[in-house]
Amino acid sequence: MSASRRWALAGARVMTGLVGIAAFGATVAAATLLPLPSHHAEPVQSTVTPVATQQQRVCAGPLLALAADASAASTASSIGVASAVYAAGSAGALSADEVTVSPMDVPDNAARDVAGTPLALSVPAQGDALEEPLLAGAQSQGAATETLTGFAAASCAEAASDGWLVAGSTAIGQTSLLLLSNPTEVVATVELTVYGESGLVDAPGASGILVQPGSQRVVSLAGLAPNLNSPVIHVATRGGQVVASLQQSVIRGLAPGGIDLVGTTTAPDVEQVIPGFIVPATLIDDTHSNDSGFHDDAAAVRVLNLGDVATEVELSVTADDGGNGSSTRVTLEPGVASEIPLDELAAGSYTLRLNSQEPIVAAARSTEKSATSEDFAWFQASGPLGEQSAFSVADGPAPTLHLANASGTEQSLTLYPQDGAPALLTLPAGSMLTRPVAAGASYTLVGDGLGGAHASISYQGSAELASYSVNPLGPLAQPIGVYVR
Repeated sequence: MSASRRWALAGARVMTGLVGIAAFGATVAAATLLPLPSHHAEPVQSTVTPVATQQQRVCAGPLLALAADASAASTASSIGVASAVYAAGSAGALSADEVTVSPMDVPDNAARDVAGTPLALSVPAQGDALEEPLLAGAQSQGAATETLTGFAAASCAEAASDGWLVAGSTAIGQTSLLLLSNPTEVVATVELTVYGESGLVDAPGASGILVQPGSQRVVSLAGLAPNLNSPVIHVATRGGQVVASLQQSVIRGLAPGGIDLVGTTTAPDVEQVIPGFIVPATLIDDTHSNDSGFHDDAAAVRVLNLGDVATEVELSVTADDGGNGSSTRVTLEPGVASEIPLDELAAGSYTLRLNSQEPIVAAARSTEKSATSEDFAWFQASGPLGEQSAFSVADGPAPTLHLANASGTEQSLTLYPQDGAPALLTLPAGSMLTRPVAAGASYTLVGDGLGGAHASISYQGSAELASYSVNPLGPLAQPIGVYVR
């Protein structure tokens, strides 16, 4: 083959390669620049509306006393019958006839008959989970025995899987009983976490506590965590839900020093509001201390810092009659239950407001005395009410509704009594309001802007003092959107 022919063939091959490379590059460029075909399908959506179920509340039942016999010292017996008030319905149309009342089982206590048991209140489902009727209840009882005196009142509460009890003591002369009531149809496994003035408490036996369906179990706090001045108890459940309460009683020497039945306080938050805290005139300059110097009947706020670091808590105290307020700042270590004294307050009723950088739980204690006897009460923090709320007023001395507006805007709400004409109430920003209410009656509170109002009911008589908070309803079941791909 001639040289010219070989050069011609080589040039043709080179040219063919260059054309191929150019074609490949054009293809890649086209794939990059031109839109690719796509397919998009919207997922199929369906809305599932929850089936309405009956509403329930639990009244903790009568006051209890531990057996004097050492062989049965852990057995609690009722010392009477609590007076319960309840009603259900809509605003302005509450009726006790709408409520089904069922006594709960007390398997660990054969000493209580049907009249001395906790009560489960229920309202049948109405068909729409978003339009359930309002349900409320409360109970009260006085005691006058050799070991128990005083007056106790508590609201009938909704079962929950998480709650905080800020009250009680297991120091000498103090008895604290945990009442765990399970109104559900599932066994509840309860885990108790106890904090004290020295921090988290090692409490053997505080986990795996079984509460059978439809029953109440009573646990002595001293059996779990003895010698505590300032316990705070976290109650968590798996399976069924419970209503947690705490009964505390005091004996000073041979004389009883009061009794109280306490429900859970508001969940941990950076702000806590305690409306209607009462400082009786008889408490001023007359308090007792135990062997450790702890004043167990003085006016004070018990606070637990649940954060991981120390936090500064600002306690603001405002008189309900519009008088001058005060403010105190204290630093609280994490996991330590502390008490802030309120011994500088004059006699009257107050709204306490606590603010911090870390989540806290809180409650306040006060004592009412006479020449021959005394009683004490715990005042729990209350959550902001919703657009509609209901409460019952148990029998007792001078029942009073306390309202506190912790928001920055005016709140207007209407108070509907079970019988009688409604009353329009106006709460300017940051203000308080007190109003007498009728014992044995139930009420509803309705307002478009009720997001910042906190409420409680108090009782005060001669050596009689009690309080319970009016809490918002638990969230109703909401429709759920389900997507299928």
